[in-house]
Amino acid sequence: MEELQYLATWVKEQHAQEYILTWLLAQPGVWWSNGEVYQAVLQKSGKRLKEFVKKSKQGDLFQGIADKIVNDESWDQIAESLARLMAIYQEELVKLQDQGRLQPSTRLSVKVPSAPSKSWSNVDVQQQPLPDPNTDALTGL
Repeated sequence: MEELQYLATWVKEQHAQEYILTWLLAQPGVWWSNGEVYQAVLQKSGKRLKEFVKKSKQGDLFQGIADKIVNDESWDQIAESLARLMAIYQEELVKLQDQGRLQPSTRLSVKVPSAPSKSWSNVDVQQQPLPDPNTDALTGL
């Protein structure tokens, strides 16, 4: 138990910002426009991130780490880092989608048993590209 306390103290003192940033990346609200984390990132508002972290119901260890970040500038840096990570993620998604559109359609050969003879035949299945993340889900625009 002493080793864990030592490790927790070390994290609080040395890597509190990175720890909080990693935790924020795992939050569901980070990827959805109606989430608090997403809105804080859009505004690059460290204050909103700080409020979100403070009101989250985490253990004493986590709150101790969050309390270690006292400067508003540090919270702003976390918001900016999170914004950069999300931008890179979105760029990579677009690249993957573009690659899928440029490459000839990939056909997978899937064997499916036919009912009467119990033999296998080839069925072509086309892989569809991912939807554009910048379009509206309902209208497609």
